[in-house]
Amino acid sequence: MQVQEQSLTPAIGASAIRSENKTLKDVSDLEQLTTDTDPDPSMYSITIAEALDQNKPLLVTFSTPAYCQSATCGPQLGVVKDLKSSHSSDMNFLHIEVYDNPDEIQGDLTRGKISPTLTEWGLRTEPWTFVVDAEGLVQAKFEGFVGPEDLEPAIQAVLQ
Repeated sequence: MQVQEQSLTPAIGASAIRSENKTLKDVSDLEQLTTDTDPDPSMYSITIAEALDQNKPLLVTFSTPAYCQSATCGPQLGVVKDLKSSHSSDMNFLHIEVYDNPDEIQGDLTRGKISPTLTEWGLRTEPWTFVVDAEGLVQAKFEGFVGPEDLEPAIQAVLQ
């Protein structure tokens, strides 16, 4: 087994990647942005770069609720949406779908195209969740499912 010396993802304290991910402005339907069965449109309204330009903290989660390999993406997005309901006035919350064409997959993952945003962030697994401060620096990152008991303190730290 080989282990990488360094993570490919943005390091704690490093600048968040200023991705120009697809948003509602780029598509005709939310199904083109997410496999979430009950999506929150506000989580797809701006790019990561636009969120960073607002000088507010940001929580961004990368997951594919319908096609997650670990079966934790749907629950992860649910946790993030619950936290958003408490903190949306103080920070931005974004969901980036793993697949660039979720509406075309229709149960056949061989049709799936990985989102370029995942590649930019160095993500090879999912879900991933990042908490970024108002200066655009990554303050916390979580690979796999992370519950509110771990995300809430990370959020509080960037809201200070």
